[in-house]
Amino acid sequence: MTEAVFIPLRGEDREAKARANKAAGYRCSQQISCSFAEDLHMDRDLLVRLGMPFGSGMGRGQVCGCIVGGLMVLGLRFASAAIGDKAARKVLTRKQHAFLHQFEERHGSLICRELTGRTRQQDAPDPAAGGSFFTNSCLDLMVSASRLLEDLLADEAENGPSAGQPEARP
Repeated sequence: MTEAVFIPLRGEDREAKARANKAAGYRCSQQISCSFAEDLHMDRDLLVRLGMPFGSGMGRGQVCGCIVGGLMVLGLRFASAAIGDKAARKVLTRKQHAFLHQFEERHGSLICRELTGRTRQQDAPDPAAGGSFFTNSCLDLMVSASRLLEDLLADEAENGPSAGQPEARP
């Protein structure tokens, strides 16, 4: 089996990159998390596997896969493995709320079926038949989520290191 080429949704022409990734088989949640693999010092293959079940709103039109992928990025970047690390939790919570608020304000919802316009049961695809909630509007959502995350990560870089910053992984 050949490895599908992945193009990070960074820089220019993000919509074309998202379209190419979709054609290669990447789901929305994977496109978001994998776009930041290098920043997170994470193995892209691990993020591909981790993000698989979250596309198409967990296959049920629930929370948008772009949101889930974005929260994975924020958690991997700002959370601490030390459960009692209140400083890291505070930073993560601030970033998480900013991401969710900005996305919802821009698109009107965090719910896949509402974002794609498939709000009635008869509009929902049959997952058993390989159906997907993906529509062309998803490309805009992926571009938007990647830009929001890039801004949140850049804001952290400009304002100095935060609690919860992971060590570089080999």
